[in-house]
Amino acid sequence: MIYIVNAQNRGLFHADLAAMHRHRKVTFVDRLGWRVPVIADEEIDAYDGDATLYLIARTNDVAPVLGSARLLPTSGPHLMSDLFASTCVDGPPRGRNVWEASRFCAMPTLRRRERLDVLWQVFCGIMETALLHDIEQVIFTANSALLPLALECGWQSRRLGPTLADGADTMTAIGVDIELTGLRTLRRRFRIDSPITRLISPFQIAA
Repeated sequence: MIYIVNAQNRGLFHADLAAMHRHRKVTFVDRLGWRVPVIADEEIDAYDGDATLYLIARTNDVAPVLGSARLLPTSGPHLMSDLFASTCVDGPPRGRNVWEASRFCAMPTLRRRERLDVLWQVFCGIMETALLHDIEQVIFTANSALLPLALECGWQSRRLGPTLADGADTMTAIGVDIELTGLRTLRRRFRIDSPITRLISPFQIAA
């Protein structure tokens, strides 16, 4: 299950978001050595703001966070345009119907097979969420580990520019076309039989 966390229901997910930021700190700072902002034991940067939409993977309403990603509209500040414009031959795509995905992260203690299962769920969650918001394209940068998974999972994706060095790793800008056929292919390939996203309204809880 992928829970959609937005500005309206964020108050219902304080513990989940804190767990997500801790996972990101362990993954990106402790393990990969990224030089990004850390507050206490949480990785939080300038793109974690009111406009940010989070996707939180859990097995049920009370289970621990298994993985996450975030989505940002490209009409405002976002990573690819601000920091990684050189990865796109024609410049980073921007527009009302273009979102950026970033910070794909799994619970650090998961085994590789479990991490991949979570990633496929998050990919489906991105497609479903984008379709819900009338988004036509999602962009992101992929490192060497994520690149083949992003290009070969079944959705319609393409490189937006060359693969560039990024410290000891590489990064490549990817564009994904958001369409029902791509979502159906993802679901079929990874045996996801039904919609995977859930949007909880604070008004539902109050009622």
